[in-house]
Amino acid sequence: MRIAIIGDYASQNFLIGKELEECNFDITYFLQSNIYSRMPLNYHKLGGVQGPLLKNYFLTSFWMIFGKLFKKFDIQQINGTYPKCTRSKYTSYHFHGSEIRLGVVKPKYPSFVSLRELLKISDKSIFLPRCADPIFFTQNIEVKENKEIFKNEKGYDFIIGHFAPSPEVKGSHFLEEAIESINEENEYNIHLINQTYPREKMPEMMNFCDLVVDHINPKMGSTYNVITIESLFCEVPAASYYDENIDFEVMKSFVGYLDPEIDELKSNLLSILKSKKKVDRDAVLRYHSPRNVTDKVLSVWVDWGFTD
Repeated sequence: MRIAIIGDYASQNFLIGKELEECNFDITYFLQSNIYSRMPLNYHKLGGVQGPLLKNYFLTSFWMIFGKLFKKFDIQQINGTYPKCTRSKYTSYHFHGSEIRLGVVKPKYPSFVSLRELLKISDKSIFLPRCADPIFFTQNIEVKENKEIFKNEKGYDFIIGHFAPSPEVKGSHFLEEAIESINEENEYNIHLINQTYPREKMPEMMNFCDLVVDHINPKMGSTYNVITIESLFCEVPAASYYDENIDFEVMKSFVGYLDPEIDELKSNLLSILKSKKKVDRDAVLRYHSPRNVTDKVLSVWVDWGFTD
């Protein structure tokens, strides 16, 4: 069976596609941005040129213009707000949240949504958890040992990582203010890493932390981003500004709650850091591994009659 994976959110698409390849499906990627460090050889950029000029230019143009007539693929999985690309017998959509909340697009059926709250908008959609790469993101004992040396040399008690793509608009000022206040009170000395790193360096930086704070916007109504899952795969505790609702109840054991109000935020951070909880990586994998997420995709496709 031939499947086209189309759209943005490249890391999610690639991971699901890779699992589908393991199931002997023929996968072609049309991904908007190459944010992942290990893209497959048959990676294409829809509507543009990526890789060998002539090959990709003609392939992309052919599928964009003649896809509706020739239907080269059996299934196309369209992610995010991409325009309709009819080049297959069946189409499913995957919406990730912000595009719906901002009114850019309404959920289409058949579709997956990454946030349970979006089921209120499209009651026929199916909730699909996010996933991360458990091979790329894993515990690194050498980095953790170097972290302890660094803390001893610099006199830090804890290291917190906040790796937002745009820290100035992702609420990092809440975090900076809280940590500065904690340090001024001299109860603990916390070192904040508040910057973005290249994708290939992220596992190392996560392993360097005692806690990773998700850059989810508290007002967006989500629970946690992929960065939380990646951190937990590295067996580093994570925290997010979720409300009482969270994707999976068991994840509350590993994802600490943060209140953006400054005094509460200080209390939340210290409570999480002092508890030094161990992350049960296997438990996280049961909900957010590419294998389990892809199994759900296949199960739903069977229910929709896309495949048997």
